[in-house]
Amino acid sequence: MSLESFSTNDKSVYSREYTLQFGDVLSRHGTVNLVDHINKTESKVGISIDDRAFQCRTQKEFPSIIADLIDLAVAVHVSDRLAVQNLRQQQTRIHAVLPVRHPEILNKNSFRNQLCSLLEWATGSRWTFEFSKRMNTGRIVEQQLLIESSDPYVDEVTLWSGGLDALAGLYTHLKEKPEISFMLFGTGSNENASARQEQVFQALQPSFPNRLNLCRVPIRFSESNLHTKNKISRARGIVFTLLGSACAYLMGRRVLHLYENGIGAINLPYRKSAVGLDHSRSVHPLTLVGVSNLISELIGEEFGVRNPFLFWTKAEMCKQLAEDANCDLPSLTTSCDSPHRKQPIQCGYCSSCILRKQSLAASRLKDQTRYIVPHGARPAGDIRLYLQHMLAQVSTLKGLLNYSENATFQWKSLTKRFPELDDIVDRTHEVEGLTSLEMRKRLIGLYQTYISEWDTVEPQISGDFLNKMSVQQVSQDFQLATQ
Repeated sequence: MSLESFSTNDKSVYSREYTLQFGDVLSRHGTVNLVDHINKTESKVGISIDDRAFQCRTQKEFPSIIADLIDLAVAVHVSDRLAVQNLRQQQTRIHAVLPVRHPEILNKNSFRNQLCSLLEWATGSRWTFEFSKRMNTGRIVEQQLLIESSDPYVDEVTLWSGGLDALAGLYTHLKEKPEISFMLFGTGSNENASARQEQVFQALQPSFPNRLNLCRVPIRFSESNLHTKNKISRARGIVFTLLGSACAYLMGRRVLHLYENGIGAINLPYRKSAVGLDHSRSVHPLTLVGVSNLISELIGEEFGVRNPFLFWTKAEMCKQLAEDANCDLPSLTTSCDSPHRKQPIQCGYCSSCILRKQSLAASRLKDQTRYIVPHGARPAGDIRLYLQHMLAQVSTLKGLLNYSENATFQWKSLTKRFPELDDIVDRTHEVEGLTSLEMRKRLIGLYQTYISEWDTVEPQISGDFLNKMSVQQVSQDFQLATQ
């Protein structure tokens, strides 16, 4: 594709514009041609997907439409990593051309509109797609007929990141549902993440024999060090759920589960001055609805992505671990937004690390994790930024919910500041099996619990950041702000 071939009727001004021309997605030696229209550069990048793990399935034949779903996930992942996106700049435009087995389905306006809207919602970039006819035969796993399933039946397929929420949610379900077996699905292009998923999985096996299975399907770049990639992959949640949905379908399930606390899933914005901070929508309730609708449109039958912990705080998710005094398992997991290569791996001062510390403290589960803050060499610069914004948000929530003891007035107060909560209730209450009123009350309860947890542990969390005198002052300021 030439540098001049990019054309559109869109008259918007973009900070960056890319076209990604994919070859057939292969198990080895696949390629994508990346065109940067602003800088007038063109490069070829090697990509592949190792989907041999999909031999573990209950269906004899590998549905070609599911193979297209997998290829789409690869294309989104690669585009999201290679097309540079900046939180502080104008929108990026990404145009992807992908060969598939069923272009007549994926090129339908209804499907493409849903796909592009979903990705724009999740990433903030403008996406367009063009689907052409795939030339090569399917990958090896597609061509292998399943003569007889040697793999165990599973009741539930769930995403498996190796993070604390995934562990805590799974542990809770394992204890509460002793008859249920699980397929854990992991992906990504990071070997460290893959090793962590395996380590936590193996650590669970002695306590829950014959109930857990692990399926991992990594996406890889060849000579990846030659190409700049986004540190923040805003579409990662969509990629994860698309591939996880393929796994669920192949295992005969029509629901994919994921375990994420409600505070992190909804991820309300911090105070308005927090310009440029990452505001991820990876597992936002509306993202899950969007993915569910997209896959249902693609396969022609109802499919759902569900988060059973939407109304739980992270600390509440950890309570089963705390009741069993299981302190060793959480330390195997990673929560950090920017993990380091050297020990300690986790920074201890990003929003994800702070929420991790808060949840373990509030659930009274000893935190055996080592963080850069407070255990390593303190980095240069202000490490308190995320803590300050999180405490300010807690203060805001407390003020809004203290407006009245009446749930109706509390909700009006809450949604005046965070109107997106109304949209969540309107579009997801039926999926959650609740009336609008019931869901509003559940969300109010979620944030009240979160505030109460912070009231209890805030001095302890702040102690990692500041000297003794400063901790006392910050705690006093926090208490005054939340009264």
